[in-house]
Amino acid sequence: MLSNLSRFFKELLLVQQLLPFPLYARWVLGSVKNLGVLIKTQSLGILDRNLGSPFHIIFHGKKISFSDVDFGVVREIYGHLCYAQTGELRNAKHILDLGANGGAFTIFALTEAPQANVYAVEAQSEFINILENNIQKNSYSDRAETECAVVGGFYDDWTQSLAKLNPNVKEFNIYEYIQSVGICDFLKCDVEGGEFHLFKGDLSWTKSVKKMALEFHPSKGDVDQLESKIKSQGFKVKRVDHRNLGYFYCERE
Repeated sequence: MLSNLSRFFKELLLVQQLLPFPLYARWVLGSVKNLGVLIKTQSLGILDRNLGSPFHIIFHGKKISFSDVDFGVVREIYGHLCYAQTGELRNAKHILDLGANGGAFTIFALTEAPQANVYAVEAQSEFINILENNIQKNSYSDRAETECAVVGGFYDDWTQSLAKLNPNVKEFNIYEYIQSVGICDFLKCDVEGGEFHLFKGDLSWTKSVKKMALEFHPSKGDVDQLESKIKSQGFKVKRVDHRNLGYFYCERE
C-alpha cells in the first residue's frame, strides 16, 4: 500500500511538470472522483482518460499540443523518458519511429533533435490522420514523413485483419529505408509483438543503426532469444522489465 502511495505521489509531481495548471487540476480532481477505480485497478489510466483531448504539455519550456492521443502515453514518453533521455537525440539526423500511433514519440524526437528528419510508421490507418495532424499542429511537417505499413509482416490474425480493413497497407521495408538515409541514428520500436518478426532473417540493416529503443512483449515471443539476436549484431543491450512488457536499450559497442 505504501509503495503504491509513493508511486502515486511521484506521478503527481511528474504530471505537474508537464501539464499547465488548469489541465493539471483537472487530472488531479479525477483522482478524487475515481478513487475507487484507482484503488481497484492500481492504474492511472482513468485519470489519463479523464483529462480528455485535445490537450497540451510544457516540455523544457516548449508548448507541445496533442489531439486524440492518450495522455498516459505522453506521460511515459515525456515524463518517464521511456524511449530516450533528454539530450540523447540532440545530434541525430535520421530517426525511425516504428509504431508511431498518434505521434507522441515522433514529436518528442522532432523536438529533441532539431536537425533530424523523422520517418514515422504506423500500421493502423485510422491513426495516420491523427499522427499527421499532430505533426502539423506542432509545425514539424517539413521534417517528418509518415507511412501506413505493418512492421514484421502479416504474421498473425491481427496484422492480417489490417490488410482486410485497408487493402493498401503494406509491409514496411526497412532495407529501403536504410538505403535512403544511409545511417539511422535512432530507431524506436513499439509494434505489439512485431519486434520478434522484425529481427528474423537477414539483419544486415542493423549495421547502419546506431541506437535502438525497443518495447518488447513477452506474450508474443521469446525475449531471451530476441536479446541474443540483437547482441549478435554488435549492440550493447540494457534490458528493463516493466510489468507485462519491457524495453531494450541498444547501443553499438
